[in-house]
This record gives sequence, C-alpha cells and structure tokens, in this order.
Amino acid sequence: MTGSIDAEIPVVSKNDVLEFIGILFPWIADYRRRPLVDYARAAFHPEPAASSCDARRHAMSLLQRCIRAAAGNAGFADHRADSIAAEIANAPVMQAGPHLHLLIEPDAYYTHLFSLMGLSAHRRSAYVSYAVSTVKFVERGRKGPGWLKLDGEAINVFGLSRSHMIPYSVLARNGPYRFALKNVDRAHGDGDLVARLRSELPRGEFPSAALAIKQANASLWKRYFDPGIDFLQIDDEDVADLVVEHLHDESSWLARNMFGKGGFMQCLLSSTEALADSHWQGWLKNTTDLFWGNDRGRLFPLRLTDFRLEARAAEDFSLEFSAEAVIEALRSRKIIPNLCLMFIVTAILPGVRVLGGSRHTVYYPLMRYAFCRSLAMSGDRELRTTIAADRKPGIWGHRVLLEDAEPFSVLDMLGPGNIEAVLRKYGSLSQEEACGALESFVGDPLWAWFKTRHDDGLVDVRDPEWAFS
Repeated sequence: MTGSIDAEIPVVSKNDVLEFIGILFPWIADYRRRPLVDYARAAFHPEPAASSCDARRHAMSLLQRCIRAAAGNAGFADHRADSIAAEIANAPVMQAGPHLHLLIEPDAYYTHLFSLMGLSAHRRSAYVSYAVSTVKFVERGRKGPGWLKLDGEAINVFGLSRSHMIPYSVLARNGPYRFALKNVDRAHGDGDLVARLRSELPRGEFPSAALAIKQANASLWKRYFDPGIDFLQIDDEDVADLVVEHLHDESSWLARNMFGKGGFMQCLLSSTEALADSHWQGWLKNTTDLFWGNDRGRLFPLRLTDFRLEARAAEDFSLEFSAEAVIEALRSRKIIPNLCLMFIVTAILPGVRVLGGSRHTVYYPLMRYAFCRSLAMSGDRELRTTIAADRKPGIWGHRVLLEDAEPFSVLDMLGPGNIEAVLRKYGSLSQEEACGALESFVGDPLWAWFKTRHDDGLVDVRDPEWAFS
C-alpha cells in the first residue's frame, strides 16, 4: 500500500480521521460527540453470540484454563482465579492495546482508565488485559518499557545499559531485574517523586522484566486504580502456554489443523501473503510464520518450509514442524507465538472481542478475513459460519483517551482510592475531546494512504476483506 506509491504522503487531519472511522465502523460515529463513558460502556458490552460450535466452545474452555493458571501464578486465590475465568466467558472482552509497560506510563495509563470506565459501567469484577511482551526495552527514543518520565526527567526503569536494552525483548529470562529507577538527567540523588514510586514498586529481583512489570502493575492497580476489580495481565509467555494446551489436547481445533501437508496453516500463510502483497500492503505483515525464534530474549523471524521452521535471518535455527517438537520448543521458550497466532487462540477461536489501537482497527479484520478464507479453502464451513457471525469482534479501544500529563504525578497528588474523580473528569468529555490530537492516526502514512485511496474509489470497505470486521 505504501511501497508502490511515489507521491508525497497525503495530509489528514483529526477531523478527517474521525469521519473516516465513522465510515469504517458506522456504529462508532454515534459516539463521537457523546460522553466518553458511553463509548467505554459500549466497548465492554458483549454482543450476544449469533452462532457457536464445538470448536469455539472448546477453545473458550482452554482459554479459561490458561486464565486460571495465569491468575494462580499472579497470586490470586483459587476462587478468584475461577471467577476471573468465568467472567471472560460471560463477558468475552479483552484489552489488547498497550504493550507491556508499567501502568503509569501514559500510553498504558490512559487506555487502562478507558477500560476501567467500561468495566465500572457494567459492574464487572475482573479485567483481563493482554500485553505484548515481545517488544524491546526501547521502542523509540527514550520510550518503551525500559523508560519512564517523572517530573519531566528520564528514568531508566531497570537501570540497564544501552547494550542490554537495545537487542532484548522484555520477556527475556536473562535477569535478575530489579526496579532501579535510575535518573539519567540527575547526577546525584533522587527527586521526591522517584523516591515515592520506588517505595511503591516490588523490591525483589525477577528473572525477566516482563514478570517484574506484571507484578508491579498488580500492586499499582490495587493501590491506585480499583482493588474491587481483579486485574489480570497476560503476556506472550502465557499465550505460549495456551498454545501448548491446545496442541496437547487432541480434541482442540488447533491441534487437528496446525500440522499436515496442504492443511489449514499453509492456507493461512498463503492468504496472509496475498494480503501483504495487495493494496493492504503494510497493514498485515508476514514478518514471521506463526512463531518467533527466541535466543535468550533476542527474537528472530521464522519461515515454515518443508515441514520445518527455519530462521529467515542469520541465526542457526531449524525445528521440525510437528506437535511434539513445537510443544517442546514452546515450553523451553525457543519459540514464541506471533501476533496472528496469539489472536487465533485468545480471540478468533474462543470468540473474544479484542480492543486495540489505530492499526489494530485495520489489521485485525484482515487477520479474521485471512482466517475465514483459509477455513473456506480447507472446507471447515461450521467454524467459518460461527466466526463470520461475530458482532463487533474488534474495537478501537487504545489511545481513545490520551492527555499530555505524567500519570504518577496525578495519582501521587490524588492519593490512593480517588480514581473515581479521574474517571468522572475524563468520562464526561466527548470522545472527540478525549482522544487528543490522534497522533497515532494523523501521523501514520498507512492511515493517510488508506483514506486517500478510499476517497479516490481505489479501496472499497465493502470488499470481502472488510466483511469480517
């Protein structure tokens, strides 16, 4: 979509984007000038299932098993773990927008506030959020899970050197990691805000930054957000365990369709490749086939060829593409599920609505389209009919609320137990007012070209790709 165009990137405004979102998702247009809390309530309101089948019901049971295990690992008592798992089945909605950041990082904070609005509106008792942990400590500049701003100063969350931060993902189990909160802009001593935050964070050491962040977020949620709502954050290691559960269970749809010559996964990869080479170029990238290779936290892409997963890059990696070999590699974390496989096992198969950001609103429908097209090619009409009948399976729910402020400064000033005041403040704003400058849309050339091509009649959102959105 971008590579074949030589002209300058067109300019789109916030108003252009909001109008275009209303074209893509007409029901969202109704909320543009209504209080944000109304949109949050709608985002977390589960649509009654129009269709179901054995494959979907079984996938949901496996997802519930994964959530129980993750909740147990996070320290929840058995009855609370059971309750969280029950709620994901009764109200199948999951936030999947923010990466695995501390809750007080702005990109995460404001999205979790939005989620809390929706959860509170429905009097929910549990909140399940998936956070990508295959991201590196530094995503750009001094932004990413390894960085935080306090009092306008840059804080190195784990006190890591640049050589340690640049190549590794936060899931790397190459610790120990601890919350050092090293102020790189202050030569001697901590500011008061840094000292107070350090006192709030876990003081122990962790084998990975991902585990450290998840435990810190659980503590921050209980203290500053809503202790009456159980907050469970899952990441890519939990998804790896979920895929193992599928492949161990012979009655799982994934176990029956993952392997085999000319089978479903080959259809899915070819369908994804076709979309990547179409006018949707850039939206749905086929960077790695189903899994990432993982060398102690350094991730590299894989290609599925001749029943083997082979490294696409210089790494010396080759894995037989069989249930036994894949299960062992997942358990040892030599491979990690990619984003598409993550959405298959957590959302598409079990029927969970996923909230996401600006690109999610386009690539997730395309993932569903590729999945349904592959089902048609492999002859699975029942599951295809079930998935195609989903209502609002993916929603814009990340960076819907965004402000230029330091969240921990606000929370520290308010003190614990006062999050309701913050929710009232933002919930009364219109969606148009709350979303700020919409930089993630306005500054994205893919969105600019998407809108321009639509306006010129070159992309029709009534195309089959969009039919599953």
